[in-house]
Amino acid sequence: MNEEIALSKERINELVEEQLQTYNEKSPLEQYAIFMGKAQMLELILKNLLIRSFAVSPDSLERSTLGQVKNRLEQNAVRPDFISLLESVVQHRNNMAHQYLVNCELTLSLAQFSDKNLYGDLFRAIYELEQIFILCEWCDKNEGWSLSLIHISEPTRQAEI
Repeated sequence: MNEEIALSKERINELVEEQLQTYNEKSPLEQYAIFMGKAQMLELILKNLLIRSFAVSPDSLERSTLGQVKNRLEQNAVRPDFISLLESVVQHRNNMAHQYLVNCELTLSLAQFSDKNLYGDLFRAIYELEQIFILCEWCDKNEGWSLSLIHISEPTRQAEI
């Protein structure tokens, strides 16, 4: 691996920490809104990748969800380590879209929990979303969509290129 294009786990963590500054001083609802907006941006970026790099018809992607886009990337042999992290992001996005706000409201109405405990799922979702944006940028810049240079360690799912 060329050291000039290598991206260490430490560097990924630094870049994610920089991106997390966007969320500082924001309420949990604002953080949720940023997350959902960025998840939508990720979906559009990955649809564009399918169109430009894998000759997928734009019309066939028009109504595709992030999960369906992940499946199309997998069918087009995008690196399995990226697909694994993307699958986790898809699960986070689905949880945020379909359950998170209702669960928060129910929890708050039944008991008082600290924000840290209540919003841990949101933080994990944000962290992995920011991580995958960094990996997308790296793969685009280094033509690394089909290589297997990223190592995602379990259970924290931290990536290393």
